[in-house]
Amino acid sequence: MSMNFPLILLSLSLLASISHSSNTLTDSVAAEKTRLGSTPPSCHNKCNQCHPCMAVQVPTLPSHSRVGPADYSSAGNRYSNYKPLGWKCRCGGHFYNP
Repeated sequence: MSMNFPLILLSLSLLASISHSSNTLTDSVAAEKTRLGSTPPSCHNKCNQCHPCMAVQVPTLPSHSRVGPADYSSAGNRYSNYKPLGWKCRCGGHFYNP
């Protein structure tokens, strides 16, 4: 029985170590997911005395840079669904820069 005790103790310590590292990995993945994307700006005093002034995501205007035919064809349609978003402050039907 004395020979089994160290083996049991070792098994329990390994099990606790695996459980702890699994929780740490889960916690770090959850923390990483909360940091993805941008955070809304503060819209406090940004809407010219209009209330409630709230941060909203709006589509950004595409840049009108000149793209040659070779540039367009090399990119293909990989990014055809890409619609960038930006933040604005909104109150009523008006938008304000944050």
